[in-house]
Amino acid sequence: MAEARFDRNLAKISSRAESEGLDAVVLAGKANVTYATGLREPSGVLIAGPKCGPTLLTSVLDYDRLSAAAPGWLEVKAFYRGGEELLEPPIPRGDLIRGGMVDAVRAVLAGCGAGRVGVDLDWAPRALASGLGGSVEVADFSGAVRGARRVKDDWEVEMITAAARIAEAALRRVIDSLGEEASEAGLAGLAHAAIMELGGWGEAFPTIVAFHENTAYPHHAPTTRRLGAAGPVLVDLGAVAGGYHSDMTRSLWWGRGGGEYRRLVEAVAEAQGEAIDAVAPGAGASDVDKAARRRLEREGLSRYFIHGTGHGVGVEIHEEPYLRPGSGDELEPGNVVTVEPGVYMAGLHGARVEDLVLVTKKGRRLITSFSRLIL
Repeated sequence: MAEARFDRNLAKISSRAESEGLDAVVLAGKANVTYATGLREPSGVLIAGPKCGPTLLTSVLDYDRLSAAAPGWLEVKAFYRGGEELLEPPIPRGDLIRGGMVDAVRAVLAGCGAGRVGVDLDWAPRALASGLGGSVEVADFSGAVRGARRVKDDWEVEMITAAARIAEAALRRVIDSLGEEASEAGLAGLAHAAIMELGGWGEAFPTIVAFHENTAYPHHAPTTRRLGAAGPVLVDLGAVAGGYHSDMTRSLWWGRGGGEYRRLVEAVAEAQGEAIDAVAPGAGASDVDKAARRRLEREGLSRYFIHGTGHGVGVEIHEEPYLRPGSGDELEPGNVVTVEPGVYMAGLHGARVEDLVLVTKKGRRLITSFSRLIL
């Protein structure tokens, strides 16, 4: 795996801030802070930019953990959560700012002379955005953050690939454990445990395991239902490695028979293949979606395809660009997207096949390596 270079991500953010005439940026939300620092489960907000050296403002509660894990170029300071101002924690005096989060942000911005500040309003708590208004000029920086995150460097792609390999190994364990007594919830728990054992930070999202007619629910929540008789199985899972997510889905028939369902999975896989072939730099995201729908329409199945064909993946499981009808997004090298057509027949069964695809300078590269058809 390539060396993680989160400092490059931070440099992207700072460069965009400078081009927009901003003195500093304030990033909130775990995904944004992880993107710019590499920290696992961060709390608080990050301040950086042309006039302000990178500073993470976190709670007294998390100061020791995050300051121990922070890269050498990141300064960590603590603020008080509500009702804790009377505490005297063993934190160096220079790293402890009296007051709450908004007070701490204002103090740091004042200390570096920031006047015009970009805030990712998609993530920032309302109290933070409104609390800064009287001391600095606030500009919406959310679009710039989304733009920086959607194009991945090579090392980020390697992180996503590592997460995909962990998820694939976990999926293999799930498939090998299928049997009459296997339950949806039990196999979902097995997948989670495998991801952690294999070195992942955790699940990219709660694993979906669905049996029989439950496969017709795109976002099924696993139950204690046992597999019992032969029938359809759908597994949707992902892992997090080094802060980056993966996402994949496989549909299969367990046991004897199932010819009709297997043909359905083949049709979905063929639709996915045509959508993947449409992935290329400069391609419209909606055109990739159309490619999958056209193939399913030839099979009389398009009415049962009730969601978009895919989405970007990175430090969040859902990022730009989005492959769906009406999307104005255009693919560019460095985008990592899912391609995941599905067919859902309520009361009967459903099938989805999902893989990760990298947009390259000349076309595309499949990141997922697990066989699409499981016989």
